[in-house]
Amino acid sequence: MHKRILIPICVLILCYLAGCAANPAAAKLDEEKRIGVVLTEAGLGDQELNDLAIEGLTKARDRLNIIYTYKEVTADMSYEKALQELASEGMNIIITLEAEAGEAVAEQAKANPDITYISFGTDLKAKNLYGYQFHTEEAGYLAGVTAATITKSGKTGFIGESDSPYLTGFKKGIENTNSDTELLVRETSPDDQRAGNELSKELLKEGADVLFADPGKAGKAMIAQAALAHVYAIGAGGDQAYLEPDAVVTSAMLRVDHVIFELLKLNDKGEDLPSDTNVGLEEQGVELSPIAVVSITDKVAGKVHTATQKLIESERAK
Repeated sequence: MHKRILIPICVLILCYLAGCAANPAAAKLDEEKRIGVVLTEAGLGDQELNDLAIEGLTKARDRLNIIYTYKEVTADMSYEKALQELASEGMNIIITLEAEAGEAVAEQAKANPDITYISFGTDLKAKNLYGYQFHTEEAGYLAGVTAATITKSGKTGFIGESDSPYLTGFKKGIENTNSDTELLVRETSPDDQRAGNELSKELLKEGADVLFADPGKAGKAMIAQAALAHVYAIGAGGDQAYLEPDAVVTSAMLRVDHVIFELLKLNDKGEDLPSDTNVGLEEQGVELSPIAVVSITDKVAGKVHTATQKLIESERAK
């Protein structure tokens, strides 16, 4: 009789233990927030926005209760398609990184009210949609402070779009640091590598010895030309010292990695995401990378620090 009772009990115990082994993992997976990000056409390995976004998500994965996946925009993968696929894969939060995604994000947010959307480069707002714009003008300003401090010829150069916030800030930073410094500007698309090469040569020929540009292929070409001419360049987007360590003094960075982590941390705590669409120095959304040229570090670092504090105080006063 004891044997007849023992066998069913053993079976029950084994089933219970098997359930205990499986259920916590399943429960944990259910508890984890699923985050999807749509990378720009530059794709992984750009050493700029996309790579920084993945760094921020990886940090969040390691420290918070999230898992993440990504889609890359290509000729065959539009923003609309990428966003639809992420929604169908059960994402709780979907992130885009540039203004070009704005229209598709707005449509998808309406279609999927239970998903939270974070759209960088836009000021979109809805119940489940949060747009954030980087104060790139502030990063450009600090680049201008740097350029005006280190130029020996008294001439600096910029390559990019005429309405670029990087240029707006760069100009102000130069004027407020040394009004005698001349700024030479050449307009082109940030993605035009050939123009970047040719326009850099023009600026160098005119005597510019510190060059700055919008992020993109033209900017990378500018850095290469600066290195060949043995003059300084200032990177943009991500830390571009890896391109030409001896030429790139610093880079005007958009810290999308930091901002993504901080937003996901708020969400993890159950707190509302910020309603302010602007992300700047105070939020650690933009900054200059550490001065990479040892011989001028002391000369530049103090002025950049002072300028940073003044910009933050100015923003707080608004």
